[in-house]
Amino acid sequence: MLKELIVKNIVLIESIKIEFKKGLSVLTGETGTGKSILLDSLGLIVGNRVDFNLIRHGENDASVTAIFQINEKHPVIKVIQKYNIELEDELIIRRQIKADGKSKCLVNDTIITRNALIEITDYLIEIQGQFEDRGLLDIKTHLSLLDDFSNHNKLIDDTKISFNEMKKFKNLINETEKKEKELSDDSEWIKDSLDQLNILNPKNGEETDLNQTKQLLSNREKIYNTIIRAKSIIEDENGLEDLINKLLKEFEDLKFYKQPNLDEAIDSIYRTKIEIEELKIFANRKSTDLNEKTDNLESIDDRLHELRSQARKHKCEVDDLIKIKIELEKNLEELNINSSNLNELREKYKNAKENFRLNSKLLSESRQRSATNLSKKINEELPYLKLENANFEIKFEEIDFEDSSIDGIDKVIFFASTNTGMDKKPINKIASGGELSRFLLAIKVVLETEIQNRTIIFDEIDSGIGGSAANAVGLRLAKLGKTYQTMVVTHSPQVTSKGHNHYLIEKQDIQNKTISKVTELNINQRVEEIARMVSGQTITNEAREAAQKLLDN
Repeated sequence: MLKELIVKNIVLIESIKIEFKKGLSVLTGETGTGKSILLDSLGLIVGNRVDFNLIRHGENDASVTAIFQINEKHPVIKVIQKYNIELEDELIIRRQIKADGKSKCLVNDTIITRNALIEITDYLIEIQGQFEDRGLLDIKTHLSLLDDFSNHNKLIDDTKISFNEMKKFKNLINETEKKEKELSDDSEWIKDSLDQLNILNPKNGEETDLNQTKQLLSNREKIYNTIIRAKSIIEDENGLEDLINKLLKEFEDLKFYKQPNLDEAIDSIYRTKIEIEELKIFANRKSTDLNEKTDNLESIDDRLHELRSQARKHKCEVDDLIKIKIELEKNLEELNINSSNLNELREKYKNAKENFRLNSKLLSESRQRSATNLSKKINEELPYLKLENANFEIKFEEIDFEDSSIDGIDKVIFFASTNTGMDKKPINKIASGGELSRFLLAIKVVLETEIQNRTIIFDEIDSGIGGSAANAVGLRLAKLGKTYQTMVVTHSPQVTSKGHNHYLIEKQDIQNKTISKVTELNINQRVEEIARMVSGQTITNEAREAAQKLLDN
């Protein structure tokens, strides 16, 4: 609720601080004392465009500060968090304007844009009849207001859940179709590339092996001749093999003479003999391999060319071709799985769509029944507010199923006419002023919900009425004040008498300056103010008695 309003240097207001309370607060005062200035000040708080002529004559700047008390469940908290504003029990909204054309919006000392200010204050305060695109005059609120009245939360939840389910599968289908298209566009390339790699059949380390073979073949004759010469050194007469055998015989003959350490020497010769034998085996195998090798340089070069060509195609190293082949196989498999998943998703989407269609239809039927009931109750309320010839109706606009939303398949607009024979128009198109304010009061009284948790301010609601009609308006405002914090700027003694709190706006001349001030009245002061409203400048005892009677009723 609005706890305090502090206004500085706005037109006739030098500096005032008003502490507001729960219930119905009435603001009274003679014409020209500054009641409209307070509404202009609140207009700045709710994001109205700045009129720099509001700055008090002779001053360079002005400001309006509104302090709202909020609880932890207030819907405005989500918006506050959205703009990273520090959260406290109180919300301090300040609008500062300067004569040089600059202005600033602050919430809890955080600077925000005017659009953000509008978004925040839409949850806090509603000035009826002042802004044609806000509050009840905003057709976007009509559906939720009808739902609040209808009390069909289960149908709303079922519709939301089924819509989100339908939307989820729709999004999954779009993502899967996009993925399928990407894979499909490349499928021929994938298949062709995979066929080529399957035919090529690359192996780990193959490039290194081929390079080694290529080097071998390039120097085959030299290597072969070297191996033959090595074989000759080992195997020919007086070669290593022959010499080691002779050496071994000589040392074996020394055994007869029992020479010390002879066994170690003979063991060493045997080891050398074995190593020479291994060299002989190596040379024989190498020479045989070179003779039998069928590879040729041309086939090696062709193989290397194919491997490196595929590596360039896939922008990788030759040794990574096996990994590329595995990836291509996975992509091809994914394409097949994707097609299967897509069919499954389409079936689930179809079921979810049908479920949403059913839930939204049930919700729509419930809304239409409730709309008839709500319209009836509002029309019954209108005569009490001296709107005997007015008529209210809730109309449903048909929307395409594809344009449906989480709220279902309905677009709801409040229509009204204020006189007999007039065509009904959207409520934001009918006449403004007190007539419209009374119309909106009727709607608010019937709805009577704390869902929005906003402070409601009515201006000129008593315009053109008096007597019993004004008394009915006052009673309904007081009733509304039990649910909402409600304020009314009024000239009607009947309406004034129904207030739970009473504020008097006066104009005074002090030190050659005209200023407005606001005073909260006690019971005796209220009697005097209402008596003034009844009789004019000269307050009679009869007027005081009439004022007391109004307060007692």
